[in-house]
Amino acid sequence: MEKLSIKTPDDFIALMGHSLGFWPQESLVCILLDGRRIGASLRVNLPTPATDTARYTDQLMHYITTDHQATGVVFGIFTHTPWAPGDPRPHQDMLEEFAGRLRDGGITVRDGWLVGETTFTNYLHMNTRHPVQHPLDGITGSQLNAELVFRGSSIEPSPGFHIPVTATTDLSQKVLRNCYRIEAMNPHDATEQARTLWARMLDGAADPTDDEAAELIAYLKFITVRDRLIADIPGIEDSMRDLLLGQTTQSPHWQRVDRATDVLFHLYMRADGPDTAPVLTSLGVIQWWEGHGSKAHQCFQKALDADPDYRLAQLTDHLVRNGILADWATSRHNAYQPPHARGPEIGGMGMM
Repeated sequence: MEKLSIKTPDDFIALMGHSLGFWPQESLVCILLDGRRIGASLRVNLPTPATDTARYTDQLMHYITTDHQATGVVFGIFTHTPWAPGDPRPHQDMLEEFAGRLRDGGITVRDGWLVGETTFTNYLHMNTRHPVQHPLDGITGSQLNAELVFRGSSIEPSPGFHIPVTATTDLSQKVLRNCYRIEAMNPHDATEQARTLWARMLDGAADPTDDEAAELIAYLKFITVRDRLIADIPGIEDSMRDLLLGQTTQSPHWQRVDRATDVLFHLYMRADGPDTAPVLTSLGVIQWWEGHGSKAHQCFQKALDADPDYRLAQLTDHLVRNGILADWATSRHNAYQPPHARGPEIGGMGMM
């Protein structure tokens, strides 16, 4: 794929939205740079008055320094809090401490913007006599935005999944019959049969039939089978523990992971009640692998709505809420990126 050039602030702000896949709200977004190359994107909620600034900054530094090749950072503060020329810069104390910690680590703050509801302003120049406020709708006309949209990217208004509350097809009786059949089987044989069906789904392109969907939903209700099927999603050989925790040295086959997401959504549309918990939890694990904490949390919460005692959802949501990322999500070489978001290069940025 040809490289993309980032030449204006509009390009960079558009890249933040496309990299995340949604328009952030009350968020600090950082994009890491290695010379003229774009690295990972990071989004965290903005601190509140009760936030421990030192701990908040420690967490940011932990995320950023996992990329040992990062030499620079650009950031955006996305907030609906109004600001006018002459007002103090929002979150100034936190940003000054953060910038100082970055400098101590040999990383330069290359630029930053305050992004409001209708305008954006260069954060580093907000203390000048007449700071320039640019119209936010200008990003839709930026060259980079047009290129990414042409390649199939989009910026959703929120990070959540748009999924229905109830099943579209009632497969509960078929699922129950499959559960009785699986319980009567040798555990090893049941797992191997599940893996065979799962591999056929992930390597194919067709949606599962109702019979296949009911069988897969039933398999996911058995913990040992579920864990094996989740570990099979990345399509690489490694220990099941490392696969589940997203911490292998080998990169997952992300196209296969995308396919698993599609299949699991199809299963969710055909599951009902507590049967949805393992499906939603599996979806949440994938989102955690990909570094989409907000989507992962939503999946785990929906799983716990369906089954409040579902242990895997409880444990993995605890990781998400404590800001713990899968190793894949923090690796320059292994992290998930949609094809249209790969390989941007900075070119001729006059605002630096």
